[in-house]
Amino acid sequence: MALLRCELVMRVLCCLFMVLCIAGMAPFQGVCGINPAVKILVHEALPEGVAGIKRAHAVASFGVPLDRSNGARSIGELGLVGASDYQFRVLHRYPDGAIQWVLVDTLASVEAGGNKTIWLTNGSGKSAGPHLAVDGPDRITVNTGAALFVIRKTNYNVFDSVVVDGTPFIQGTGGITAVSGSTRYSSALDNDSTAVIEENGPVKAVIRCDGHLKPESGPWLFGYTMRMYFYRNTGRVRLDLIMKNAEMASYSVKIFESLRIELPTTVSAPNYLFSTGPGTESHGPINETAYLYQGYSSHKYIQYLGGASMLRQRLAPDTGLKVANGGAVIHPLGDETHHSEGFAAMYSEEKQINCGIRNLYGMWPAGFTMEDDGDLFIDIFSPWNSKDDIGFAFFAHDKRQVVLEFSKEEDAPLPRETFYAIQYPLTGRAAFKHYRDTGAVYYEKRLATHEETRRFLAEIGLENYEISNVDSMRRYYGWGETGGPNQYDVSLCLYLHYLQTGNSGAFLAAQNMDHHKMFGATRHSDDFDVYAEGLELFANVNTVNPSGQEQLSFNFKFFDRQHSHDISVPIGYFLTGDESFKAAWQDHGEYTLYDQGSGKGEVGSYYDGTTYIGYPRTFSRALRRAGAFGLYAGNEVWREKMCLMVGNFMGMRATSLDDHQDGWDLDRGFFYMGESAVCPEGVRCNKVFMVYDIFPNSFWCYAPEAFDDPLMYDDFRDYLLGMAYHCIMELVPLEHATYEMFLDTANGAAEKGEYPLSFLMALGYEMTGDDAFLIQYKSHYKAMLSAQSKERIYSPYSSKFIHDYYNRNVVAGYVAPVGNGRVDMGNSSAASVARQGSVYTLTWNAPMDGIQGYQLKVAPVPMVENLNFNQVTRTYQYDPGMYDNYWAALNVANEPTPKQKRGDVESVSVDVAQVISAYNGRYGLSEGDPAYRSYDPGTDYYFAVKYNKVVPADHEKVIPLLPCP
Repeated sequence: MALLRCELVMRVLCCLFMVLCIAGMAPFQGVCGINPAVKILVHEALPEGVAGIKRAHAVASFGVPLDRSNGARSIGELGLVGASDYQFRVLHRYPDGAIQWVLVDTLASVEAGGNKTIWLTNGSGKSAGPHLAVDGPDRITVNTGAALFVIRKTNYNVFDSVVVDGTPFIQGTGGITAVSGSTRYSSALDNDSTAVIEENGPVKAVIRCDGHLKPESGPWLFGYTMRMYFYRNTGRVRLDLIMKNAEMASYSVKIFESLRIELPTTVSAPNYLFSTGPGTESHGPINETAYLYQGYSSHKYIQYLGGASMLRQRLAPDTGLKVANGGAVIHPLGDETHHSEGFAAMYSEEKQINCGIRNLYGMWPAGFTMEDDGDLFIDIFSPWNSKDDIGFAFFAHDKRQVVLEFSKEEDAPLPRETFYAIQYPLTGRAAFKHYRDTGAVYYEKRLATHEETRRFLAEIGLENYEISNVDSMRRYYGWGETGGPNQYDVSLCLYLHYLQTGNSGAFLAAQNMDHHKMFGATRHSDDFDVYAEGLELFANVNTVNPSGQEQLSFNFKFFDRQHSHDISVPIGYFLTGDESFKAAWQDHGEYTLYDQGSGKGEVGSYYDGTTYIGYPRTFSRALRRAGAFGLYAGNEVWREKMCLMVGNFMGMRATSLDDHQDGWDLDRGFFYMGESAVCPEGVRCNKVFMVYDIFPNSFWCYAPEAFDDPLMYDDFRDYLLGMAYHCIMELVPLEHATYEMFLDTANGAAEKGEYPLSFLMALGYEMTGDDAFLIQYKSHYKAMLSAQSKERIYSPYSSKFIHDYYNRNVVAGYVAPVGNGRVDMGNSSAASVARQGSVYTLTWNAPMDGIQGYQLKVAPVPMVENLNFNQVTRTYQYDPGMYDNYWAALNVANEPTPKQKRGDVESVSVDVAQVISAYNGRYGLSEGDPAYRSYDPGTDYYFAVKYNKVVPADHEKVIPLLPCP
């Protein structure tokens, strides 16, 4: 008991001291559970051209990464300083169970365009106060303090009741409704619908409701999921509606004309208010029916190689904005630049209901309808649309975000204020250094700051290159089209740019694009497991769609196999905690496992450990996806598939005698992909863009934690180092790289052509400490960005390169190398190596203080750093018959933990026979396989030991740490 009291006192003192620190009354010093405390700026997510508004006690919801060393395993260990109301939810954990990402929900007051500082530190997990939601036998009640909401558990009608200050706002039965032909469908008619409390705390509650839209009799039309978000001390509710057509029980394209959220309100003698454009509104008494209908608008809507005309034809042939009240047309259709900001209100002398649809300008055909009897409709697919036969694809989901706010008229916020809560929400952001140093984005800890990026652009003469700070959006994407912007995940660049700068337009644009990816390009499977059952259900993966789907549906344009840029989605999820992103991404993973695996055999299968490579871009995307899902999906099947894929191609070997045999060349470092380029019969060549950019970049999604055998991770990094050497020796010296590189004859420079080698060059530096990788490739950067796309400067691969260019802090070298090019320390004839049978004992002195790691290699011949092939003269600096590349030699598992003082004695024993046996086992190799290695007791093996450390970068020495008191 005394120990518990002591801990409580320490927590109180810690929080009190933090408050004094923030107030400037005491210096930061000492240690707490979260050390250093994480400084967070709470701010509005405002894009360029949008002025902020004052937020008073508004909800800010955002994800924050924690450092692995903090070791926090429960939200009960976390707290906030500078905020009195908060709760937490774990989003992702490190492999050891410690929290990696946590969602923070807090209340904050922020001036227009301003920010508020809070600190994430240790605490008790949530602030005081009751949880908002209470589960009952047939209803869930949510009491926010400002309003009381009741939600049915079956026959979902959105709100069974809403009461504000004793006054009811809902009467009768509403619901999610749709019309198809002459039939009306409603969620309220589904006796089997469910509602559960998904998240509950003193600040926020989330209710998840699932069911179908059913008619009075007959089959249902759509499935749905509605997440309802409630917040403390407000009558505001966020509704995230996902419409679903992905159940084998109803395998067909669905034809409908409208879909709405219906709310029968108690507002009498109602007035309407509609946003009719930026800064303009229309309002007045409702004359029977008032409505706002958003047809096609080009505002902030961007296309990639077409698509808008198809969408307009199949979805919303009307152009512009229409507002009408009774028979009076207040704003006519006709101009595609005309758009509503996205908000509306129904009000009387006593009551007001504000409403808004996020991105309404681009979610056409949508809007609001209000009737003089008090019925309020949120038109997700507007009935005022002139097209009455919209086709909704099978496998498809479609999501909308809606905000409602119920209040007494005298207390009502402006409709714009309510709308901004969903369109430009309060969010929180730590310093970029925190995201980088925690490895929050795919475990990457070497990312450039914005200042370094701008400096680099200025030095190469592209200081005008910048990512737009506008919250643009897409609803159609030509995934199969070629071109620079479609060869990498631009959304990930936007997220990184936001973390660097706080430019919220980039963040919102990334969210919008990821929304389209998950709810416009992903194949979903709601009542079946397409990975487990796909072969039985769809014997041919190319004919999985219902007949005629591509000719009928507006949302049929699913990911293709080569351009499925989905690795941004987990980061979008971590930054927002939006569970629909996570669930949709897992659906995408399930489908791709079926599409490119599922035991279909060699042809077309990537995830089953076959020797099939096929088209390199398709293979590389599958490889990238396996790494991403292996890290973030929380599904053991992906660890298995990832290891099968990596194990497969690591065991492949190329030969100049067979132009059909894919694999590694362990002398020059390249990986040959026979289908990457169009070469004459009998000639080997690689397409540079495919093999040296798209393929190696896939490994950025991999981390040691993803492998059961850590040497598999070490092996493929070593082979990528070989590829980096291949590029710097054979490609980079060319003034302009050739589009196709011939592997067995000399190549001259092309007239133009630059391809992104940033990842390989950064990796080469990080593994060797040799800044030639950085210096020599920098001269190509301007032409590369100009030939590709400016957003690439914010890709993680460029960011690694730029970080390394300005922070040359890697120190690496070899222990007691023989010299004269050799990096090994010799065999048993050397004084530092002793042999007894297959066991060798190595002894050396630590070459410097503070070494962070050793890498131990063994080979049957002496080793050099790289054999250094000259592709013009076709000669090696070191004879491959006499030497091995260090990076191609076998890794040894039991490197010693480095001593910390120079001269300290290190010693390790290595059983070479066991090392070779483990290598063959790691890749399933048997005698006769090209990569198989055998132990020869008559060979005296050679050993090399590499050491490395990372020294502090000079500019980081002046950045003060802010530890918890």
